[in-house]
Amino acid sequence: MQLVTASLPPFSFEEDGVPRGIAVDLVKEAFGRLKVPISITFLPMTRAQTMMASGAADGVFPLAYKEERLSYVSYPREKLVEDAISFFVRQDSDIRYDGDITRLAQYTFGVERGAVYGPNFTQALLSGQIKRTDEAATQAQNVAKLVGRRFDIAVGPRLVMQYSAEVSGHGNAVKELKPAVDLGLVAFLGFSRLKGHSNLIVRYDKVMQEMRKDGTYDRILRNYTRR
Repeated sequence: MQLVTASLPPFSFEEDGVPRGIAVDLVKEAFGRLKVPISITFLPMTRAQTMMASGAADGVFPLAYKEERLSYVSYPREKLVEDAISFFVRQDSDIRYDGDITRLAQYTFGVERGAVYGPNFTQALLSGQIKRTDEAATQAQNVAKLVGRRFDIAVGPRLVMQYSAEVSGHGNAVKELKPAVDLGLVAFLGFSRLKGHSNLIVRYDKVMQEMRKDGTYDRILRNYTRR
């Protein structure tokens, strides 16, 4: 099985040339139980999807569900990973959030270029409730710019933001505002329709259910997060 992923710590990344991360470890565990050999390649997500659409790759992860992808992606029933969209501020900030985004309209928000943030934050942007944003190429840069006082509030996937802050040495310099803005990222291991993996998908779903029941899923999650 030729699988492709993109660099998205803590879900998928390379460390000393070895694929690691929550999603990577879950996929490795699942296919180990299935006794199906896999190889994992890191590529930009757009190229990864092109490979799957052409049949050059068997699967891509972590992949969000979109109807326009159904022509070339077979989604399993079991989700692979999920993450909430949250606001983060500097540790010394007195900004408060009660779930009403309009109360934060006066602030500048740090965002990742091209990222999907869920309906609530997206609607606030489109409606003009949020007027000022500062773009970064990655969430790691977003965290660094927040700590550097380039803007007031950073927005991003909770686990991604926490991990980026920890590995950059800024774990104690930022804090999360609650409640979460959106449920955010729900992603799957998408299988190529051209590869005829329908039977494998059924077996994969069963194994993922077993991993949740026997505690393996939570154990892998805890290896990379504060949960």
